[in-house]
Amino acid sequence: MAAPARRSRRRRTRARSLLFGLAVAAILIWLGEIGLRLGGVQPAYTADAVGGWRMQPKADAETIKTREGNSFVLTTNADGLRTSARKARLPGIRRVVIMGDSTVFGWGVSDGETFPDALGVALGPGVEVINAGQPGYSTTQMVALFERSIAAFSPDVLVVFVPMHDDNRVLVSDREHLDGARGLGHARVLLANHSRLYQLLRSQIFPFANEAYLVPGRDRSPEPRVPRVSDTERVENFDRIREPLLAAGGKLAVGHLPFLADLLGEMRDERFSGPWARDYEAATGTPIVDLRGCCAGQGGEALVLPTDPGHLNTEGNQLVGRAAAPVIAALLAHQPGRRAGQ
Repeated sequence: MAAPARRSRRRRTRARSLLFGLAVAAILIWLGEIGLRLGGVQPAYTADAVGGWRMQPKADAETIKTREGNSFVLTTNADGLRTSARKARLPGIRRVVIMGDSTVFGWGVSDGETFPDALGVALGPGVEVINAGQPGYSTTQMVALFERSIAAFSPDVLVVFVPMHDDNRVLVSDREHLDGARGLGHARVLLANHSRLYQLLRSQIFPFANEAYLVPGRDRSPEPRVPRVSDTERVENFDRIREPLLAAGGKLAVGHLPFLADLLGEMRDERFSGPWARDYEAATGTPIVDLRGCCAGQGGEALVLPTDPGHLNTEGNQLVGRAAAPVIAALLAHQPGRRAGQ
């Protein structure tokens, strides 16, 4: 009887230790949250079952501090979108939705200073522009966001700016995370997700093994990786947005935003999304909103955040928004608009 009693005591001791550890962790997290809130700084993201993460919903003019040392004021709706627009359409007002990653979202600039904000001002009071950008999102995540939230806004025109995140090299693609692997990729996904031995071996053999993804230019590791979104998966993603949008009377466009090299006029190699977008346009008639060359020679490095050149500053967002306006206006001019009740 002594041995079972000792085992029972050990189990109770382990259970108490685990509960104590969880309680301490919860208290530390709570204290951290309190500290952030007392300091006027809010966490930017929240977990999401579909996309993995999304922006914190119902942020109310809250201060966000970035890793690069910038801070900005953020307001979001119940879906974590940077907009105050209601899903019900206003009579006589055309509606444009802009989807993309942190560049569309306006990471690092405050409310009213984003590219979609500038576009709305340039298009005038008869058009409502909704910012549906989400930092870090791929087009696979955008499909989930569209189906859950954006479709209900019933846009006349929806532009999806293809993010560089699609081209990041990972062990398991975003679509494989959501739906499982297809064909020969099944073994790779099983190993990556469930084999600790595989993880240990790759950490010893492959450079950059501890990085969740490899950005373009650092993807020369011999480790077998796949894009977060392949060209085929991107076609499927755009089709899943385009088809219900067309059925509801809206129009989809593919977009390209400028990066620093474009602003400096130094982009020599065409990014992956260029040829893909032209092929998709030829196959489906989906127009392209190409802003890569919009602002070259108009400020260069003065148009991006000083400590975060991957994101536009207020002036850069204003320039891009104004440059996009005539292209978006032309798309609206070829859309008859929705009938009453749509």
